[in-house]
Amino acid sequence: MTGRDAIGFHIVTGFLGAGKTTLINRLLRAPELADALVIVNEWGEIGLDHLLYETLTGDAILINSGCVCCALRGDLVETLRDVMARRDSGALPAFCRIVLETTGLAEPAPILHALVVDPELSSRLALAGVTTLVDGVNGLATLRSRPESARQIAVADRLVVAKSDLLPQIERATRLAELDAALRDLNRSAPIVDGAAAEFGPAEFLAEASSSPARSAGEGDHAIGRRRRPSFDGLWRGGGGKRSLHGIQSFAFRSAEPVDPRAFAQFLSLVGLMLGPRLLRLKGLFALADRPETPILVDGVQHVFHAPRALPGWPDADRSTRVVIIVEDAAARDVDNLWAALTRAPRIDAPDLAALTDNPLAPRAGGLLG
Repeated sequence: MTGRDAIGFHIVTGFLGAGKTTLINRLLRAPELADALVIVNEWGEIGLDHLLYETLTGDAILINSGCVCCALRGDLVETLRDVMARRDSGALPAFCRIVLETTGLAEPAPILHALVVDPELSSRLALAGVTTLVDGVNGLATLRSRPESARQIAVADRLVVAKSDLLPQIERATRLAELDAALRDLNRSAPIVDGAAAEFGPAEFLAEASSSPARSAGEGDHAIGRRRRPSFDGLWRGGGGKRSLHGIQSFAFRSAEPVDPRAFAQFLSLVGLMLGPRLLRLKGLFALADRPETPILVDGVQHVFHAPRALPGWPDADRSTRVVIIVEDAAARDVDNLWAALTRAPRIDAPDLAALTDNPLAPRAGGLLG
């Protein structure tokens, strides 16, 4: 199965009561989702009764919109292998995308990690985006008290604020501004939209958010209630230069000069060596000096990465390398040094980094790109 044939894998997450069930139900009514397989943890967690059409197997139902819905009652990897095998055998319709609705206490990073490290799944599934729902009423309090919520927000490709219409009108602007600032401290790159204002529908959900960090690079508005696109400013900036309450920081990088292919390979090797499990997520488009017209997409979590993928062209007129790195309990200097290793900038101050950079065992870009 080639990259073009890969089945898109969408993750919908968010803390308990954030609005995942409501969003999933609304999306399933759209014809654009008729080719989807939806995986939920238990039937009781999502209100699908009024949408049922017929039972296919003990844990699969066909919805009248055309979607198939399966229950997740055990290991996610085994469930995904099982549904793929049933698709191949004809026991399930030939779905073209998978939508996973996580539990409210789930942390997306281990899910992303599982997709990357399993050879069978990584060759057949392509991450199409992490959508995180945030409760507009209780989200800020939850974020301050629950680290799971912070991690769900930090790794998101898009953030959807739900239930903002339930806020008292006199408090709405102030409450949403506070939530907006808290979300941006954790995640500088994900667009923030108001789900209650009908800003997030099937078209926005199906847009492959993870395929292009450039989608979120540019000038934009900074108020929940309108789509906004945060800008990348400076060599490196992270979450306002401070840690969040739970030790999570988001760094946005940009380089106008093409990157040396060997430095690119060494950078990917160093990320795993230096950050390991502290790396919640890395997303980036890289312009390599030997192939500047075909950007390289990189998406990684913890110490492993999907195979870097050459895109047919740039998504917009911007040809610069741009990367978002989200870390937990890591020193800003370590991330700064990684960027210096990539761009060959004279900013390295860690005495052991030079030795790592010159490591002859570091993979070359050609090998990484196959």
